[in-house]
Amino acid sequence: MLDRWLQYCRQTYNSALLDKEHKYKQNRENYNRYDMQKQQTSDKKKYPFLKEVPSQPLQEVFVRLQKAFENFFRKNAKYPKQKKYKDYTSMTFPQFGVNEKGNRMAMSFSDSGKLFNKRLGEIDLLLHRPLDGTIKQLIIKRQGKRWYAIFSVERQALPASIDTNNTIGIDVGLNKYAVLSNGSQYDNPRFLRKKEKQLKKAQRKLSKKKKGSANYIKQVQRVRKFHEKVANQRKDFLHKLSFNLAEDYSVIAVENLNIRNMVRNRKLSKSISDAGWGMFRNMLAYKCERNGGMLIKVEPKFTSQDCSCCNNRVKKSLSIRTHICTKCGTVIDRDYNAALNILQKALEKLLVAN
Repeated sequence: MLDRWLQYCRQTYNSALLDKEHKYKQNRENYNRYDMQKQQTSDKKKYPFLKEVPSQPLQEVFVRLQKAFENFFRKNAKYPKQKKYKDYTSMTFPQFGVNEKGNRMAMSFSDSGKLFNKRLGEIDLLLHRPLDGTIKQLIIKRQGKRWYAIFSVERQALPASIDTNNTIGIDVGLNKYAVLSNGSQYDNPRFLRKKEKQLKKAQRKLSKKKKGSANYIKQVQRVRKFHEKVANQRKDFLHKLSFNLAEDYSVIAVENLNIRNMVRNRKLSKSISDAGWGMFRNMLAYKCERNGGMLIKVEPKFTSQDCSCCNNRVKKSLSIRTHICTKCGTVIDRDYNAALNILQKALEKLLVAN
């Protein structure tokens, strides 16, 4: 039933997107989410199956579409497109638990500690860690054949004074995943590269199956499992690394890399995507904020070329992995030199801000 609800949400999203485009082309009308909600009220009379889904997840679809357009106009994302089955994988319950009158919301905990919905009944739940705070929102997400419950909680954050002496600069790369300005290094796990041979073999088998057949569907599931495994390994590595760094340092400096442009390089695009630099930076951002720290993004220009000791610019190609300064004689690892420059730029930025 959850999968059917998800499909109704996806169809609602696609329908609202088409209506918005049609009304704009017709008379330049601004069709906002409140207009969409009014339209949905009349749609429920025509299509009774929409009443099967709780009203809040359906209404949240319009909030999601509005955010997609806002991100497009801010040039943070591409133009919203029609969602396929594989693209629309989650639905949001913006209210959870019991309200002030004592009535249960669409989703809540049952007396036995399981998820509860009037239509679905009790749903078994495996909590991988205790929930700390008041639950404000629940997202049900489908990933392959598994379903995940993602809770957003509200808790009081204790303000912490930022220690500007406890700082670190991080240079991310492909040879070493991360090199810190204190000399520490983290190897690049290359999860996709390690599974590449197995994945290619599975994809070759898939190409030989008749599309739509039972064996084709089974092979699709096998290929999907490979991708899920790699994605889960990458997330696990990045969560642990970002958690440890945010715990240990008060101020973390990284390069503000334009990853979208970098993946256009055909020779490096797969390795850059496998590294997940953007995901790592996002994880660092919210974990630093949660711990009362700060993440500073600096411009990446010349961080590898400039000498961290005398600021002399030493031009070198990507193949040259050692920084040798002809002016002051400094000889250090290229990535370590970049990490020192990143930290220096962040401290200058911090000084100007204060």
